Amino acid sequence: METQNISNSNEFNELDDLRQQINDLKSKVDQQGHLNEDLVKETIKGKMNDVHRTLTKLGIVALATIPLIIFNKYYIGLSWPLTIVTIALLVAFLISDYLVNKIDVSHMGDDMIQTANKLVKMKKNRIISRNVSYAIGIPWAIWYCYEFFMLHFSDGATVAWGGIVAIVIGIIVGLIVGQRLFNKMQRTNDEMIDQIKELTSE
Repeated sequence: METQNISNSNEFNELDDLRQQINDLKSKVDQQGHLNEDLVKETIKGKMNDVHRTLTKLGIVALATIPLIIFNKYYIGLSWPLTIVTIALLVAFLISDYLVNKIDVSHMGDDMIQTANKLVKMKKNRIISRNVSYAIGIPWAIWYCYEFFMLHFSDGATVAWGGIVAIVIGIIVGLIVGQRLFNKMQRTNDEMIDQIKELTSE
């Protein structure tokens, strides 16, 4: 009888130890999951801060070109309508970039699913903004080249066409830089979305 009691006591102790080990393991898993979530949140905030800093720098550079646009109006002889439209488009594109990429970084990650939805929407809006920019930018470029050509044709066809080539090259370089920046921001969004998916699927 005493032997049986000792055996039952040992089994009870082993069972109690097993429960304790399971609870410790569960606690470690929960803690690890919490650490992973905090890490993902901080990573997302850091990447969006990088995007905002990049756009801020580009905005400052773009606004700094406004005096140059006005200078070109007098130096090249461009019309006031073209000059005003150029400045208005520049400001409109800057506002569009701000609205598309606007997101409260301080609260990103409070709701991971909601954050992922915002990032997906941001990607779609960025594509729409780029397409609209192309649709508006092409007529503007044609208008700009036409005015330049008509103003300088009297100076000789070589001068006029040489200026047109320089303008077109400048526009192409701008498009390449803009597309690379667009691709970089889209990839950043994809990376953040993938991190959230990986975290929420665990």
